[in-house]
Amino acid sequence: MRGWGALAALVSLVVTNAPAAAAGGGEWLDARVPAQWNEPGARVPRPPRFDPDPFLEARCKAQDRTPSSEADRAVVRAGWKLFGACQHFGDTEVVTARSGSDGMCRPLGFQSFVFVGGKFAGTLSPRPMDARTDGAGQVPELVAADAVVLVFSRYAMADPMCCPSRTSTAQYRVAGGPQRPVVRLTAVSTQPTGDAAPPAVPASIALRTWQLTRMESSMDDGILVPDHPSKYTLELGGDGRATVKADCNRGSGAYHLDGRSLSLGPFVTTRATCPPGSLADRYLAQLAQVAAWAEKDGKLRLTTRADGAVLEFQPAPGADGVLSGAERCRRSGGTVEAAACCGLVGEFPNTCLVGACGCSPEASRPVSTCRCPAGQCFDGSSCAPVGRKPGGQLR
Repeated sequence: MRGWGALAALVSLVVTNAPAAAAGGGEWLDARVPAQWNEPGARVPRPPRFDPDPFLEARCKAQDRTPSSEADRAVVRAGWKLFGACQHFGDTEVVTARSGSDGMCRPLGFQSFVFVGGKFAGTLSPRPMDARTDGAGQVPELVAADAVVLVFSRYAMADPMCCPSRTSTAQYRVAGGPQRPVVRLTAVSTQPTGDAAPPAVPASIALRTWQLTRMESSMDDGILVPDHPSKYTLELGGDGRATVKADCNRGSGAYHLDGRSLSLGPFVTTRATCPPGSLADRYLAQLAQVAAWAEKDGKLRLTTRADGAVLEFQPAPGADGVLSGAERCRRSGGTVEAAACCGLVGEFPNTCLVGACGCSPEASRPVSTCRCPAGQCFDGSSCAPVGRKPGGQLR
């Protein structure tokens, strides 16, 4: 009888404690606009309460990992138990930890934490997760010092516990700089698990604006340096479109990323005559020949297929490179449109301010604007609820 009683107690512990560790499911992954829950300067959260069974803890202890970094120690001090391998990319580190385990030593109440230079930047889920439940994260992938990808299991009510019918791939960007790092969720894509092709891991060079610093030719060993990097830019948007600035001209065209391969264009550009000494024509011609990319030490190097020339770029000022107004609009749920706005405002004006696009026809000019979902306006950075106190100027 003692053996049956112990078994019954063990089954009861697993059944009753498993739901208690999680605070919800994966519905947050279905939001049209990515949710945000991390704030700079926050502390490592405490784990959910879990009353462990001594037998289970002894059985699963072999999976616990010994702290080996300041990030590990910060998570352990908060009350978590480390498991799985930690990941490093430069100063960025991803640590995964649990509060308990089920009868098969699967993690309950677990979470993934991101640190930069030992400073806590945030978690990869807004709440702790349980294995084999909707919204349970798999193994995070640190694809760059400022880019993380995590696939989540998505269970429907009728799914067996072995086999979720969907997965959601979440993409994160580490922003804020080394002093106040913060993790931001940038995009989520959900697909049936029966899809033949799993979602591709996004390249770290996308969704950023790059400025040209030099062009090197292998044919004549020449090096061309622009008089200012901001005159020659390249941005790979989230919609498969690339935008370029070539001195006095602007343009856009499709791009295709496949591993380390990259093709650009053809570009449709304006045809203004730039000042003498401009590199605009040479720059656009070289972009059309790009075949591969590499990122090292924070710089982007594009190699051409014809003569092996190399175009070197640096990120635009800011933690991630300055995103264009069009990309900020699309990423916050808006659509890009053309409108007649006051002559003093620039592209993608702050429509949360009264009067940005309310001038008379003779005092207006055509600009690109962001049309936000119902009940929202574009504050110059993203679609925001109407009525929230706006900041900044008309632009």
